[in-house]
Amino acid sequence: MAAPKKMWPVIKARYLEHLKALNYAERTIESIEQHLRFFLDYLENETKAEDLASLSYEDLSAYQNWLYFCEGSRGKKSMPLSVATQLLRLSALMGFFRYLFKQGIIFTDPAASLEQPKRRKALPRGILTGKQVLALLSAPDTETSLGLRDRAILELLYATGMRNEELRSLRIIDVDREAGQVCVTGKGMKDRVVPIGRIAMNWLSLYLENARPALISGYERGLLFLTKNGRKITGLNLIDLVRKYAVKAGLPATITPHALRHTCATHLLQAGADIRVIQVLLGHSSLSTTEIYTHVDITDLKKVHRACHPRENA
Repeated sequence: MAAPKKMWPVIKARYLEHLKALNYAERTIESIEQHLRFFLDYLENETKAEDLASLSYEDLSAYQNWLYFCEGSRGKKSMPLSVATQLLRLSALMGFFRYLFKQGIIFTDPAASLEQPKRRKALPRGILTGKQVLALLSAPDTETSLGLRDRAILELLYATGMRNEELRSLRIIDVDREAGQVCVTGKGMKDRVVPIGRIAMNWLSLYLENARPALISGYERGLLFLTKNGRKITGLNLIDLVRKYAVKAGLPATITPHALRHTCATHLLQAGADIRVIQVLLGHSSLSTTEIYTHVDITDLKKVHRACHPRENA
């Protein structure tokens, strides 16, 4: 079956609709669309390809080599694409061709044999010390509604190691105040239940009782954390919030929600927590470890959390 150049946008759109039907997250689909657009632009501008069905392993391998030497824009500078970006572009490509093959649009899958580059395992940056964490957590003015909200946010980020998007998407019904735990929807729409911790739960309760009612304006009534206008906090809003309090606490302005995530994991590990439990807490998964994670339940998480998390032993 032919897949001529004029049909490429249509085929790509069908693939994205297929991903929606499989319940892929909207952000994931948007990312895949960008990576596929990048690939199709490459075919258009860098090759003489006229039909997807005519592409070979050598053609896709040439694209992979081109990615390695390609430059992307980072601010005002042009720099080589990071290995992480190359991996994302290749992963999107491989998924696309796997779909084409299953749909009978191509007769063989030339992307199946591509070998992805190895990602260098770098240590996380921006890990805070215990003293720095306390300074950051104490930075908001909790006499105000927004300050109380921000203290609860910072405490929850450090207590649970949640991602930016995970925290911003939390709803009231996700929090079990009596059990001291929260249901988090992570990457791939996978839910996990994690302990909040005694101190973080206290601040969250104060926010719910004394600050959140003043922020409700009818827009996002079900969300846990709201802006001053009652709307959902954006990703950049949350990054700016953490950076603002980092500066106020005398810390580098480069501190982000992800730095608190890394800090949470590092401090638990330093206190003796099992690495498998930490991976469950953070919602990490991989082909080799997912099966192990499923055997660690919320009881194990709570036990280790209470025993190892610095805020539980304050």
